[in-house]
Amino acid sequence: MRVLALGSCRIHQPLDSVQLRSEVKYLNRRSWWWPPIYVHDVHEAIQLVRLGRGEIRMPNEIRPFAYESGLRWRDRVPLPLPLRRAEYVVVEICTDKHYEVAGWTLNVNEIHRHLRQGTGAAGEAWWLAIERSPRPSEALAQGVEAALRADWRTRWRFGEGHRLVLRELTFRYLSASDIAEGLVRLQALVARPLLVVPHVTVRLADGSLLAERLQHVEKTVEAARSLGLPVLDPRTFVGRDGQSRALDKGGADFNHYAPDYLPVVGREIVDALCDCS
Repeated sequence: MRVLALGSCRIHQPLDSVQLRSEVKYLNRRSWWWPPIYVHDVHEAIQLVRLGRGEIRMPNEIRPFAYESGLRWRDRVPLPLPLRRAEYVVVEICTDKHYEVAGWTLNVNEIHRHLRQGTGAAGEAWWLAIERSPRPSEALAQGVEAALRADWRTRWRFGEGHRLVLRELTFRYLSASDIAEGLVRLQALVARPLLVVPHVTVRLADGSLLAERLQHVEKTVEAARSLGLPVLDPRTFVGRDGQSRALDKGGADFNHYAPDYLPVVGREIVDALCDCS
């Protein structure tokens, strides 16, 4: 079974674990990029595929805010070969938060890494404003810019991309229909059976569900099922085995599977793919 993955560590690492057992041919491993580039939003996945196929070319100043290390290739990824070899594509849609600048989808972790970390109160105020207003004010942008220029660790890399993102970044929550529309576009691009995986639903210390996460998961499941796409909802196996076993740090890490649980998740992905056949 030859599988191409688009998502985060929650699908790449489990697939890598079953690859080591020769259960699947995990095509991302050393045949597309390694280590893999993580994507979260459905539009990030679409953008990555289009970049890999050479259909679009991202400006250099935008790259650091879209992918870790600003993309690990120069101009394009040799995607057509592994995509031609793929029998299935697994896509993890793990957020309904969409960040965009000048038509490019950006990655929340990279925005945070480059513009929020180390910028103190100015960065915190700018970051909070992103989700509360159509555009951050010029004063907030200038505050972050001054903080970045004042620190020797960040002043050397400050450039036009930072100025653009600080002033033009837009944010919105994707609806279930938005996610469904993105999945239609992605399926047309990959032209392979597509398995959709949402994020993990988690419980807080008081036993209540993390509401924002549950909202995303339910939107993603609704979107996939409205299109007749198969879905692997982690609630099925995390609920069966328990959050304390499934997630790292005894269940306290809400974003990462425990290392010894990765083969279990890998097996669940493989079984779900077999059901797609």
